[in-house]
Amino acid sequence: MVLQSSYKRVIVLALDGVGRFFMEIPTPTIDAFFASGASSLTAKAVVPTDSAQNWGSVLHGVLPDKHGLKNGEVEAGVPYDEDSPYPSIYKLLANSFKDIKMASYVAWESINTGIIELSVKADLYAPLTHENRFWRWWLRFKHHWLKNSVYDYAVVSRLVDYIRNPENKSVKLLFVHLTDVDEHGHGHGYGSQKYLNQIKVMDSHVATILEAIDEVGWKDDSLVIMTTDHGGIGRSHGGDSDQEVNVFLAVRGAGIEPSSKIESKVTNMDCAALILEALGKKTPGWFDAKLPAEFSSKSVNGD
Repeated sequence: MVLQSSYKRVIVLALDGVGRFFMEIPTPTIDAFFASGASSLTAKAVVPTDSAQNWGSVLHGVLPDKHGLKNGEVEAGVPYDEDSPYPSIYKLLANSFKDIKMASYVAWESINTGIIELSVKADLYAPLTHENRFWRWWLRFKHHWLKNSVYDYAVVSRLVDYIRNPENKSVKLLFVHLTDVDEHGHGHGYGSQKYLNQIKVMDSHVATILEAIDEVGWKDDSLVIMTTDHGGIGRSHGGDSDQEVNVFLAVRGAGIEPSSKIESKVTNMDCAALILEALGKKTPGWFDAKLPAEFSSKSVNGD
């Protein structure tokens, strides 16, 4: 399986806090996505297993000790260093393609304000940034007091509108982040019934997104990547236990054999290499992210 160089766009479905817990319940959409392409159920998160460190590695292609991103700092609004020797893939692509169209629709606004450089021109959305005052209050109330966040509904609704808008058909990179599963992990416990029920809701959200992608005709010319940043244990994460580190990586697109397996050792960080390769840009020498062997041009056809 060699990645084509003709993908018009890459779409990343970033499912926060899922780990491999989805395997414990029926998730028809995720199962169908795995069956439609190549996947690994032995992928690992980077350590520490926190969101800033892992989404930072996914979007910058280097380990946390290099990009230096931490939850507290990005949540406090500290922007990513524009002079860092480890720029995000957004900045790399912006410097490589003139007038490239990119987007980031995220439930966790810190991705847009602290992980992606502020200098990057992209279509950005986050509920707590772009919704009206009343809706933002309701979202915070549901999150802080009812332990029942509904950020993902807002993201999916706005995202579907974005995908359906003909003006956005030229988008090259679309990063989509859903967070309610992780919120339920923190609020009720990873592996708890409420947490698992939220994974079912997330599965339906993913179905809505994929249906929109298919509806506008993007399926045949897009590479779609699905992964997560970590699992959890008790009501927290950040350590190196199996429940926190064990994640998954799945890829769907033209030229990728359905129901095939990624047997090589991979991390969620390797998404950065997949994204650049799919858009025709070689990975920088300083990347820690590696293209999985199954997608390397050096691999044998059919592997």
